Amino acid sequence: MNASLQNVLHTLFVLASQDCHATVLRVAKKTGLSRAEVESALAALDRAGLVDSDRVRLTLPGLAYAAATGAAATRVVVPRVASKKAA
Repeated sequence: MNASLQNVLHTLFVLASQDCHATVLRVAKKTGLSRAEVESALAALDRAGLVDSDRVRLTLPGLAYAAATGAAATRVVVPRVASKKAA
């Protein structure tokens, strides 16, 4: 898998981890790739069964692959909502 494909896969993983809707433009912005490069990468990853390019999201095998190849090692910070304590 080349660097562009890995970068797109990793970015989809991070966006999903942050509960952020992925779009081609958002992935392009985060990866520094052009829209055409992201669309090409999504098509290749879709053929490999790792993403659903129409929905711009990981498939279950894509999620497993991203986690196994180190995407999960990226620290994803999800803000916590402060709970109100009863007085």
